[in-house]
Amino acid sequence: MTNPSDLLVFNDCLYIPDDMNPRKSHLFGISDPHRIWKVPIPDSAGDVRPRKMLTSLGKWWPWSLSRMTDGKRILITTTTLKAYFWNPEEDRHETVTLPSDLHSAQHIIQLSDHSYLICHSSQDSSHLQKVCRLVLEGSAMSFLENPSCKDDLYQPEHLAELPDGKILVVDYYNNRVLVTAKDLKSYEVLLISGRNGNGKKRPCRIAYITRPSWVVVAFHHSVGVYSLNTDRMGEEDDCNLQSICSQ
Repeated sequence: MTNPSDLLVFNDCLYIPDDMNPRKSHLFGISDPHRIWKVPIPDSAGDVRPRKMLTSLGKWWPWSLSRMTDGKRILITTTTLKAYFWNPEEDRHETVTLPSDLHSAQHIIQLSDHSYLICHSSQDSSHLQKVCRLVLEGSAMSFLENPSCKDDLYQPEHLAELPDGKILVVDYYNNRVLVTAKDLKSYEVLLISGRNGNGKKRPCRIAYITRPSWVVVAFHHSVGVYSLNTDRMGEEDDCNLQSICSQ
């Protein structure tokens, strides 16, 4: 793996996007196509044989992954204006075009109501919102509505939906983990680096485990597992995430 950028457990396998970072490719003379690695999770100790998949797409810059609501496909976010709906069991994919005025998509998820949510970085303050809803029309997506919390975010990088429809957002450069309302018009801070974040910086990936209501946050060079206290959400003491362990 040259530049693994995300991780998804899907049907007893690990799926890892590898966009073959151009700087590293140049330094080491790597010219292989970008790919998704499929890594079986063994029942017992033994050899694990990773498989390179989707190499026929060439240089397509896969960046992050999410599970689609049908339970059969993976949604692949790329740093281009394309996303992919991929069925790894049948190795079939559909190409979806993203809005042309979008810049540097970071993560797309399909919500329980079958709409889509995207976070993306902006070139400047005049760009479109950084977290927004998308609607799928044929093989293309378009923006559906604008959230009101856009100006407070500084490069949101990853998303996860909670059972009640609220959205977890990692706010990379602000060193925060947020939870937004269903309509994206308000949010509260769950975690701040240097406070209940225990000094960790740059949250970049997030996952929610329904039972026992845990939130896993990947930071640069570290990871933390937290218990989400839904009973205290909405209070102002920043005690909604209690650390369980960190590495």
